[in-house]
Parts: sequence; C-alpha cells; structure tokens
Amino acid sequence: MARFPIENGYLFVHIPKTAGTSFRDALEEIFGDGLYCDYGSDTTTSPVVVDYIQNRQAYPEFGAFLSEQNKPICLSGHYSIKKYAPFFYIRNIMMFLRNPVQRVISNYEHMRRVEGLTESLESFSSNPANMNTQFRNIGRIPFNLIGFVGLQEYYRESLQLLSSQNGLQIRESFLNINQQRATAKYKLDDELMGFVREHNHKDLMLYKKVKKMFLQRYELFSAGKAYVHGIITERAKYKISGWAINQNSEIPIDLAIYVDGVELAQVTANQYRHELAALNIGRHAYIGFDLEFQKPLSKDSVVQCIVMDTGQELFNPFA
Repeated sequence: MARFPIENGYLFVHIPKTAGTSFRDALEEIFGDGLYCDYGSDTTTSPVVVDYIQNRQAYPEFGAFLSEQNKPICLSGHYSIKKYAPFFYIRNIMMFLRNPVQRVISNYEHMRRVEGLTESLESFSSNPANMNTQFRNIGRIPFNLIGFVGLQEYYRESLQLLSSQNGLQIRESFLNINQQRATAKYKLDDELMGFVREHNHKDLMLYKKVKKMFLQRYELFSAGKAYVHGIITERAKYKISGWAINQNSEIPIDLAIYVDGVELAQVTANQYRHELAALNIGRHAYIGFDLEFQKPLSKDSVVQCIVMDTGQELFNPFA
C-alpha cells in the first residue's frame, strides 16, 4: 500500500525562465532514472507520466508508483504545486522565482526565438495565461512554508542554501539562456515597462516578499544559524497569532514577542493549525502560537516575533 508523503521524494515546480532547465539538468545527474518529468505535451515528459496522468488521470496510482520506487526520486515539470503536493513533504518541494518583469520578457523572447511567436509583447503580457505566473503556481500554499524557494538572480547562493537544507549537491550550470542577453537585463521604455508591471502586480508583490525572505535566510546561513519558516498570521487589537517551524527538526520553536521594542512574553509554537495539516509539514501541524494582550494594541504598534535561538524575526505581513 502506498504511503504518503513519500519519504525519499522531491518535487520540483519548474516555472519557465527561472533557471529551471539548468536545475533540472543537474537533478538528472543526482537522481538518474529516479527523475520523472511532467512537461505536458513536450517530449521531455516521462512515458510513465504519459501513461498514468495524461492517458488515465490516475493520480493515486501514479503516487503509489512513485512511493514504491526503492530509490530517491524527484518529479519535475511545469505545473502548480497543488497538482502533486499531496505526495511530498512540503520541506522537499523546490522552486525558483525571478524578477517578474524580466521573467515575462525572457519568456516572450524565448517563444519568439524558438517557437516563432509573432505577437507583440503587449499582447503576450496581457494574455491571462502569461500573467502572474509565479503567483498562480504557488496558489494558496504559504510561500514561506515551501521547503526551498531559490531566486534566479541569486542562483549560486540558492544552491548553497539547498545543499545546507537537504544535502543536494546541485552542479551550477546555465542552460536554455538567450546568449545575447546572458550578461544584461532586458530593457524597455518606461511605458512598456509599466504595462508589463501592471499586468503582473501579484507576481511583483510576491517576489518582493520572497526576496526579503531569501536574503534573511542567506544571512542566517552565512552566520551558521538555522532558518525557521514562520509568519504572523493575525494581528488583532488584543491578540497575535502565527506559526513557526524548523523543518529539519521536531523541536518546537520558542519565540519572544515584542511590542514597540519591549519584550512582553515568550511563547512556544506548539499549537495545532488545521489549515496546514494537509500540507505534509513536520510536527503534524502543531506549529502554531497565540498570545492575548492584557492591554489593546494601538494601530501604530510595532509587533515583532523573534526566534529566541537565533534572533530571526518572523515574516510580518502587517508591518
């Protein structure tokens, strides 16, 4: 009988034009015939995926097939996380993001160069299928719970973080690159740049948050400190809530709560979060924390949740 999540399985969500082809090529060196691909009608798609998914839509059976492989496996392809997330621990889900404007233009140029696309950039970037691609691939899954989110602009640093997290030694390579643009950013006039930005505002907001998270994580890595995935989920007048987890440990996270620079309390992230239980996270989703205030917060109060072991501040969307 299949057991999910797959203990030795990894999921790579390959968003086009984010260095994913280079990454997939390196994954093949590591996993060999344990690398399976789902790239739709592309010839890269593995025959077993064609059989189970394209021909029969037999998802549970495909998951059972993967779980029965007596070797480490990795599934790579163009799809949203939710398509295969039930099969994998969220700590073993990997993806790369890229500056949204640069990604759209790069994808457009690639399709012009390789597939003979003739429409204008304005037409291409305003097509819903090409808008906010990175946001749509993540969907409703908290981005800061995904095990590994690298950045194309920090590819080498991303590989260092991945190696420190789960030991995957990915060779640095650069495939599927427009050689004419390999050393420079795509440049547009202000009007066209604004047009592309306007049609990718969700991606831009996401990228800004992920970049902040990535740089914080790399700073902790450089200092030899563990990274905690976490966030403040609620900031009310009399209460603050959130969750936090070190995905490489079963020990609950201790946090210090500060309001306007003053430590008010210490809490442990060991409360159940039902909304996260289906995401195959550690500690069976007992990673939440709540704190009720005796005095109401003012709307201008600055609230911080600090990991006591490392000094890391949890992501705060209300800041």
